[in-house]
Amino acid sequence: MMKVKLTGNYKQWLVTPLMLIPMMALTACSDGSDGSDGEDGTPGDVNISIYSAKTLKASIETVTIGDDLAVSFDFYLSNENGVAVVGLDEVDAIPTLGAGIAKLGDQQRRIRPLNSEQEPVTGTAETDLSPQWTSYINNVVEPGDVADNDLEEGWDVNKGTQWQASIESGCGVTCLESVGNGLYRYTFTQTLENYSAIDAIDTQYDAEKVHRIYLELLPYSGAETSSMLVNSTFDFDPSTGVAADEADSRVLIAADQSCVRCHTTDLASDKSILMHGSKRFDYEGCVMCHTSYSGDPETGVSIGMASLVHKIHKSDYLVIGYKGSVHDYSEVTYPGDMHQCQQCHIENATPQADFYQYPGQETCLSCHEKYAPESWNGTAVGLFHDRDAFPNAWEMSCSGCHPDSNNPQGSAIFHNANVNINDIITSQYEFEITSSALDSDAGTLTAELTFDTLSINPELDPSFDSLWLVAAGNENQTELPINNGQRLVWNIIGDNDDISLVRETNKITAVISHINVADFGLTDTGTLYAKALICGDEATSIVTSCESLTATTVEVPANAAIALTKDVSVYNEVINEQKCTACHDNQFQARVNDAHSKVSTPGNGRTCGACHAPQVATGFADGSCKSCHTNDMVKYLNASYKHTPGDASIKAFRTIENSLGYRELVHSLHANTRTTQGYKGDEREMMTYPAEANDCRACHDEGQLTLENLFDEPSVIVATKEATVAGEIAEYSPTVAVCATCHNNVENWSAHAESFGGVYQVDATSGAIYQPGSESCMTCHAEGKSKGIDVMHGLN
Repeated sequence: MMKVKLTGNYKQWLVTPLMLIPMMALTACSDGSDGSDGEDGTPGDVNISIYSAKTLKASIETVTIGDDLAVSFDFYLSNENGVAVVGLDEVDAIPTLGAGIAKLGDQQRRIRPLNSEQEPVTGTAETDLSPQWTSYINNVVEPGDVADNDLEEGWDVNKGTQWQASIESGCGVTCLESVGNGLYRYTFTQTLENYSAIDAIDTQYDAEKVHRIYLELLPYSGAETSSMLVNSTFDFDPSTGVAADEADSRVLIAADQSCVRCHTTDLASDKSILMHGSKRFDYEGCVMCHTSYSGDPETGVSIGMASLVHKIHKSDYLVIGYKGSVHDYSEVTYPGDMHQCQQCHIENATPQADFYQYPGQETCLSCHEKYAPESWNGTAVGLFHDRDAFPNAWEMSCSGCHPDSNNPQGSAIFHNANVNINDIITSQYEFEITSSALDSDAGTLTAELTFDTLSINPELDPSFDSLWLVAAGNENQTELPINNGQRLVWNIIGDNDDISLVRETNKITAVISHINVADFGLTDTGTLYAKALICGDEATSIVTSCESLTATTVEVPANAAIALTKDVSVYNEVINEQKCTACHDNQFQARVNDAHSKVSTPGNGRTCGACHAPQVATGFADGSCKSCHTNDMVKYLNASYKHTPGDASIKAFRTIENSLGYRELVHSLHANTRTTQGYKGDEREMMTYPAEANDCRACHDEGQLTLENLFDEPSVIVATKEATVAGEIAEYSPTVAVCATCHNNVENWSAHAESFGGVYQVDATSGAIYQPGSESCMTCHAEGKSKGIDVMHGLN
């Protein structure tokens, strides 16, 4: 018999110095005799009953494959503190117990074309260099009845027999035996050669290939899924009897780094990635069934992990699940750039992180199949070998798709083109604002920009499209120019008599004249931002002339904003920029532009483009968004031509849930409480937010929820909830406004807020009554307090 043995993990009781303290204390009452040495005892096993454990963890430790190809594996069951959990083998009924086994080898393909009398294309091409998992347990699945037939015509055009990889489940306690303190053995119900064989899938046992075991377990009815559900995988090498080297396995995604950027790990949350009857959540377990050859018989779509994930995030996936249930992901909203592969395939996160560059039939078709011509024969070869359809790839011959020494990226060179050029040009033109000065007597604003390297004046450099300075004062002052007049924008390399520019090596000093310092209301904050727009060529990822027909523009913001004048401070949002870009990716400008219905060209000084040109925004947390999205933005944004401001201009749909104040806008979007009426009265899509709305840590770091200075801001004036015409308005004091965007039953708790200085006026047509500084909400609800936001939202 061949056995695969791996290091065990028996847990036994150890005597520690702290445990000796009571014994030392007893000597104070002795008669002075040391006494005689006793015999050595046997350490006892420390454990806890399966019914007493509050948490469960399982680690697979030993796999045995016999000569008859019978398979068993040993796993150590413990709580989160590592204490052995006993009694699993004595449970009357185990509601969830499943196990799977797969080998890592040549990619097994689904038969193409689907549901067709054409000759199927099977086998593996020599260019498929990335090994994939093949399960030993597979089923041939026929289409079944669909519970909901209210589907668009053509949804079942590819209906037909499919293969599906699987695991075994249902044998319960009969598959288990206890072999130690917390150590259990699971024996598969059949030998590897006795599982259903499918001619087109290679399930022959191969001791030279890396194998993987999967275990899922929920021990008894009533056990808490969030803390007791086990999903565990273990990769091993049958030929050597040791755990497989990480470099020899296949882990494309570091799920603890990529998926959790947006998705919660809390299994108790409705937003968690807990699937298949609340049994499965572990990504590396998922790929053992969601293989390259598995498909859905009712729709014909691939259920391979790569195809599934890509299509769900593209809002283009319809699949039929258990008992004919319809799962339609067409409403999913993905907040990033689908072409930015390394949002999920994080570079160097795993030894196989760059394997996504190898083309897989279903992976590539998951995006490109919808663009196939009517004459397409249904195969990957038939689509991608059409040189007219993919001319750029064919310019590189086979390496345009299949990585080789000429092009190690394969087709990823096109998918990552936008990311690559942004990264390269941003690093080449990196700069910061090193000083600024606002002279009220001279009416000038002086800013010094320091580039890492700068060999030519920007106004003479054909790769410079523009170089913007944005100055914003304190937007919370009551006496400011209308229409965000405290926010001014200049292209300092444009044609403007008010701007002088001097370069000294890599430094540029810009002096802007005819500045009215009073515009900025500089009592507290004032911030200066900068951004360069550089032209580059996506095909080569190098800078080019902006006159080039192949030029694309890359936004390069200054590394950080600085104070507009030394007498005031920089405004920053109390959020973590990195947490924002984790979901929204680092293609910040594309996200900003997509969010605005009107994108115009900024002008110099106080123009419409100062706010209607979101391309001059520089970050989520640096205040550049808030400098336009002020508390009173709705007073003029929806007004008539030239934005004559006033309460009477507030349109009826601009309620607190549809406010354009930055905090209210962001909270209502992520809580999905935002109304769906857009700027022109049309319906906008609802957002699918993949985390819980009360998870403040998704955006805010610890210590950022103190509510400090929030009460000093002016109140928020928006349309009342039942408004039917412009000018029907309500007033919310600043803290009340933020809370009301999620807790929109404000009528139920406004009395509490008002007793602590808050204001909620259902009818504010007679004027605002809130006096900045009056709220005292932070006394109880600041982070760290007994009723703090962190406590009330369950963050502790």
